[in-house]
Amino acid sequence: MKNNQFPLLMFVALALSLSACQLLPGSEPRGSSSAAPSPTETQPLKVPADIPTETLTPSTSPTETATTTVTGAPALGLQVYAAPQIYALRMFSPTGGWAAADEHNRLLMTEDGGETWLDATPSDLLPLAEGNGSLGVRPFFLDAATAWFTPSTAGAGTLFHTADGGRTWLMSSVPFGRVAYFFLNQQEGWALEDLGAGAGSHYVALHRTNDGGETWSQVFAHEPGESKSLPESGTKNGVTFVDQSRGFIGGAIPMTDHFHFFVTEDGGLTWVQETDISLPGEFAGSFLDVSQPDFMDAAAGILAVHAMSPGGSSLLVYRSEDAGRTWLYRGAVADGRDADFISVEQGWAVSDTDLFSTVDGGASWERLSATGLPADVTLHQVVFADQDHGWLLAYQDTGSATQRLLFRTLDGGQSWILLQP
Repeated sequence: MKNNQFPLLMFVALALSLSACQLLPGSEPRGSSSAAPSPTETQPLKVPADIPTETLTPSTSPTETATTTVTGAPALGLQVYAAPQIYALRMFSPTGGWAAADEHNRLLMTEDGGETWLDATPSDLLPLAEGNGSLGVRPFFLDAATAWFTPSTAGAGTLFHTADGGRTWLMSSVPFGRVAYFFLNQQEGWALEDLGAGAGSHYVALHRTNDGGETWSQVFAHEPGESKSLPESGTKNGVTFVDQSRGFIGGAIPMTDHFHFFVTEDGGLTWVQETDISLPGEFAGSFLDVSQPDFMDAAAGILAVHAMSPGGSSLLVYRSEDAGRTWLYRGAVADGRDADFISVEQGWAVSDTDLFSTVDGGASWERLSATGLPADVTLHQVVFADQDHGWLLAYQDTGSATQRLLFRTLDGGQSWILLQP
């Protein structure tokens, strides 16, 4: 469950984050996952039959053609970007993938497994305007060629979309700025807009497109003084859909043993909290931060939940085989930071210092020797394209600065070589 891949927060910071949170765009990797012990029973989600419908409001007029221009790199290809500091990674094959680099100011792509990175940042965005510290490049990647993102701006912004690996970009005006995108395919997508946070609440709006992002319709929005099916309280980590109707929003709230996890059956118009997901007794009294689910197909998915308590933290793994209608607890990784699954059975997870693998959906984990990884690095993100080819993002404190390192494995995580810098 990468979508993101969320840094592990200390339980104290969880409560504080609600008054100053930023929407964590669900544009990063397929989804980071976790793993765990033995299964326990879970019950089907109860969705009321008489859910009220909320108004569908066009946010970009479907009758008008959105302003679209083309920008990009020279026709001969993209330029090599030397020694990037990589912040987030998404790989779709042993050779092809994307990275956000240099404080999310650069969007890079690779065609050789990360040995070489090409600068796919739209030329219109560079150089940075004076006083603008970061572009906030956090795209949603559909495949090795296709991405969408909107730079971090206040108010209305611009949607950048590429279908050729960043060689050319389409630019469309959108009526929102800070958003987390999710696309099912080249045409159907959603944008979860961050409307701001304060006093324990996080306000959002949800927009939908059926034409790849050229036009958008607002399907949900928080309004002052109005109670909505998706509550204002608590953070929202992003949005994920498994089909045109069924979607999920995960997050956190400063309340112990509480799954801040909501589901829609009507494309985002109305939401119901998931109440039938169970918390094992050994984690009672924990603050829970629910990541976005990661679906491998139309039915099978993995859900990662960070459980934080004064006694420590764990990454809990849940599995669904019915499009998220039920979630079965599989197990946990103590001090788990991030995980990635290539199927509902096979995955990898990292703590700050250790790498683990599972072949039974997280019921059991093997600590890997991971030769080639320096002892003084902190593991941050794990990404696998198949059972052999994987990558690790790590931090190394040099005393004067924090160096970001990228490692690659060709043998399922047993041994690693340094790629960047």
